[in-house]
Amino acid sequence: MNYIEFRNITKSFGEFVACHDVSISIKKSEVHSIIGENGAGKSTLMKMLGGIEPATSGDIFLNQKVYKPNSAQDAFKNKIAFIHQHFVLAEQLTGLENILLSFSSGSFSLKIKNTSEVLAAANKILSRFNWKIELSKPVSQLSVGEQQRLEILKALLQEPEIIIFDEPTAVLTPQESEELMQFILQLKRENKTIILISHKLNEIKSVSDSISVLRLGRLIQSSPARELSIENMAELMIGRQVVKNTNFTRPTEREVLIKIPNSDISLFQSEIFGVAGIEGNGQSALIASLLKEMSDRQIKYGDITEDRIKLSVFENMNLWEHMLLKHKNEFLSKGLIFESRLRKVTEDLVKNWDVRPVDIDKPLSEFSGGNQQKFVVGRELWNHPDALLAAHPTRGVDLGAQENIHNSLLEFSKQKKTVVLVSSDLNEVLYLSDRFVILNKNKIYGPFNRGELNEQQIGLIMAADNNDGIRLAGQL
Repeated sequence: MNYIEFRNITKSFGEFVACHDVSISIKKSEVHSIIGENGAGKSTLMKMLGGIEPATSGDIFLNQKVYKPNSAQDAFKNKIAFIHQHFVLAEQLTGLENILLSFSSGSFSLKIKNTSEVLAAANKILSRFNWKIELSKPVSQLSVGEQQRLEILKALLQEPEIIIFDEPTAVLTPQESEELMQFILQLKRENKTIILISHKLNEIKSVSDSISVLRLGRLIQSSPARELSIENMAELMIGRQVVKNTNFTRPTEREVLIKIPNSDISLFQSEIFGVAGIEGNGQSALIASLLKEMSDRQIKYGDITEDRIKLSVFENMNLWEHMLLKHKNEFLSKGLIFESRLRKVTEDLVKNWDVRPVDIDKPLSEFSGGNQQKFVVGRELWNHPDALLAAHPTRGVDLGAQENIHNSLLEFSKQKKTVVLVSSDLNEVLYLSDRFVILNKNKIYGPFNRGELNEQQIGLIMAADNNDGIRLAGQL
């Protein structure tokens, strides 16, 4: 029996059609994954289910009854929980206070809950995941990884029947990701209905009962998971075969660009240098020290920041304004803006990086997270810097965009350039890095050469309380 049904759903934003005549059926107590490139319509479809956006036409049925939510509160009343890719947390409040806020009523006043009871329930889930979050700390003092786990915890405490996971393992170690996948399967055994959105197709394949593929706002295929291989999913998503670059030839003689402060490690030209680790273990301090070193030495660099919303962009500004903000010396002289050139350069960048929709006058807030990221990466590489600090460059982007970004980083490094790749995606670190280090509790372990450690070995060093015997290169 179908539990959730999208029937002929269309959603338009002006002339842009985000979802076009989409029909998907989801059974009760199954894991149903929805995959597709950025801009394919996944988030829009989930926002309609979550009461955040109304459909332009078509109907949603919940338990065989017409379901027309007018707000996220309506979804909450129907026991639908949405674990967002971008955190919905009040940074000035503690983790526990954020949990209590999640029990708000429709009038936005707090329902009085037994705090000790909520804390006990939270600790029970934390123990089950073997997660450590200091719930007494303000959210602003929690790492990005801890904030992601707090979002998951907050949703699970509501005891929902339908749980939407949007990129839930983006900041987790391989072991933590596997534990979360197992927990999703446990939720299914407890008769919960799971909708999973992820670009990690191996995770999709491992837990899904059914998979629906969207492309450019249209449903391409909806099938039992057993009928689709990872290669099938990738080709259905982007409409072509994904090809990985395997040419990693490097010059034998390379010049040193800079040294990593507080360590004995030098960074070379023509190198991608990886930094692995659970977020909050020194990445921000390492990036800050490298930025200062390059600024002091007047090295021209690009900076793909670890949190674009906080550090790279202003959501109310449009794309050409962001281009001007980053490269003002290229488009500004004596107080005058070379607007025609600025617009042309921005339009070319948007087309080259497949940013959707192709509208440089739209505020950044109207683009999906993946399309925002593609724009930021293109903007940072546009003026051909000597070095690139790339923190989580493919977080939240689809397979086609990942392929484009990875190939761009590889080509960039071949031009006697240096890339520092900070990523919690170990597949990305292993695939791209010539050498890499592992961060744990502000200590730098390594460097290790390509192929020296596998994903599981790296994950153990990332999560270990004690790494005695592992090569220690510095302290942040």
